[in-house]
Amino acid sequence: MAGNKTGISRDLIIHPGETIADVLEERGITQAELATRTGVSPVFVSNVIRGKKGISADFALSLEYALAVPKTFWLNLQANYTAELLEFNESESITDEERIIRKKLKNVVSHMRAGQLIPAKQSLDQSIISLRKFFQISNLENLGGFIPGGAFRLSKITKIDSSILGAWIRLCQIAGEESNISTRFYNDKVDQLISDLKTAMLNPNIDLQEDLKDIFSHHGIDFSIIMNFSGAPVQGYISKKADGTYQMALTLRGAFADIFWFTLFHELGHIYSGDINRTTKYIDYGDDGDKETSADVFARDKLIDPQMYQAFLSKEDSNSKGKHSIESIKSFAKAQNILPCIIIGRLQKEGKLDYSDYSEYKLRYKWSKDNYGNIEIY
Repeated sequence: MAGNKTGISRDLIIHPGETIADVLEERGITQAELATRTGVSPVFVSNVIRGKKGISADFALSLEYALAVPKTFWLNLQANYTAELLEFNESESITDEERIIRKKLKNVVSHMRAGQLIPAKQSLDQSIISLRKFFQISNLENLGGFIPGGAFRLSKITKIDSSILGAWIRLCQIAGEESNISTRFYNDKVDQLISDLKTAMLNPNIDLQEDLKDIFSHHGIDFSIIMNFSGAPVQGYISKKADGTYQMALTLRGAFADIFWFTLFHELGHIYSGDINRTTKYIDYGDDGDKETSADVFARDKLIDPQMYQAFLSKEDSNSKGKHSIESIKSFAKAQNILPCIIIGRLQKEGKLDYSDYSEYKLRYKWSKDNYGNIEIY
């Protein structure tokens, strides 16, 4: 069921024919006389005045001669009427299903308003129209159709809402459309890319969004970090663009820096392994054993040299609780050119440390509340 909630009333949309009628009445000119002056039939004039026909460019020119009113005036009247009518019809096309989806997108809308992607003060129906235009879809029900359009690391536990996930994907895709990268990704340059990423990782003043975007751009990858939302348990998205470059988008879901960097290297592993070359519509739900295992191994071994890690584990340099000391962890992290929290996270995942151990060294990333688009380290 459709309804008008935008504040536009059909009765208030004035057809330009009414203005012609006013001019004729004011000047004492009959419709028949106007028909004679403009060279059209009386029926045609009557249909325009009654709103059955519009004012064409030719008729606007004829009105200029017949009534000494510029043709641009009549054309502007017609254009404004057409635009208002389209807006009214647009609002009438909104369905109850779209209103339900719009309410689910509450957090997405708040984020988009904060970033001035859509107007801040709008009614529910007006915001639906704005979302349609931004996402470039005719109906919000179409958002779910974008889910097959990339590769994902998804939580197996958290419930997925197809509309929220679809909106997140469109945010990623639209962000990618704004970038133009001329270089290409080459496997034989991946070690240089990894070295650059590790150097940036250790920079205490890193601008996570901009610095990583710049590094990846030199290797044929359009990188961005996109806000994550409840209902879209996504950590990463990758796709191949029509020009042969790649897009990679990550979230800060989970907040911990070690999760962020592992996911980043995992997604890079998909590109390196050619998973995205085979198809540009690949969904990574974390349950495709071969591809996920391969990407995980890539991330694990590129972050931490496997032989050096085994040597580190075999050392007897441990604290009084039989666990590796923070000093040994820091020393090994420095040798690997990575953050200590990545070593800690690995040891915790493998059960060699409790998740409460060295929690003060587990860095986190979060979106700034005061500065839209900025990421803070804490």
